[in-house]
Amino acid sequence: MPVEEAAPTKEAPPKQKRLPMVLGIVAGMAVLQGVGFFVIFKMMGGRPEAAHGEGNHVVATAPASQPATLAEVALLRGFKVPNDKTGRMWLYDLDIAVVVPADQKERMEKLATERAGELADCASRVVRGASDRMLREDDLSLLRSQLMQGFQEIAKDDKLIQRVLIPRFVPLPL
Repeated sequence: MPVEEAAPTKEAPPKQKRLPMVLGIVAGMAVLQGVGFFVIFKMMGGRPEAAHGEGNHVVATAPASQPATLAEVALLRGFKVPNDKTGRMWLYDLDIAVVVPADQKERMEKLATERAGELADCASRVVRGASDRMLREDDLSLLRSQLMQGFQEIAKDDKLIQRVLIPRFVPLPL
């Protein structure tokens, strides 16, 4: 049997010609997406805020209802409270004061002397129940707000105490 020679078949074009076309399409899509995101964010973004200066002050003036003069009243000095919420016992040595309107200072001082035990109990409950994260805050804002809420309940007046101050807060490991 004679061997027949196969007719030469046409081969598919090499893949080299498709590669630049695919890379061009991918690069074009990336550029179009980038332009699209830029346009969308530019349209949705807000304008920059005005710089604070002469006409636009950062600090607003005090509302008319707030008294112009305030006074501080010391509630607890050298107060020590244990806390073991971290798994290790810590003793927190702190001072607590409150800011009240100047015309209410005598009322707050009288309240602080008459109900000293109740104020100390409230402060110790708050510090003993505080989480490690609360006690490690730089400004102790959560601790201050909980103390303020407790002191306002004792005073039975939401307008009396303006702020709670913690001028000394020393954690001591035991």
